[in-house]
Amino acid sequence: MSFKHCPGVRDFVGPASIIIRTCPACGEEVEFFSDETEAECSKCGRTLHLEATQSCVSWCQYAEKCIDDLKYRGLISLSKAEELKRLVKKK
Repeated sequence: MSFKHCPGVRDFVGPASIIIRTCPACGEEVEFFSDETEAECSKCGRTLHLEATQSCVSWCQYAEKCIDDLKYRGLISLSKAEELKRLVKKK
């Protein structure tokens, strides 16, 4: 199965971008790469989780197959695959 023409997959395998969240415990800025699901606050040590955003996995009928394919080919990590599959199950 090839998903190279799927417009939604680019968000999962493209270059990572940096996302900033404010730590709710101490107010420090915490940086995430878009392919990370959690990061530790350097000031207080609290673990913050990146909130999942809506994407093609929330509506595409092939989402689970696509996620499995991306994981199999090593284009996404196991933790990213699990995070995306949780979004599929919320449909």
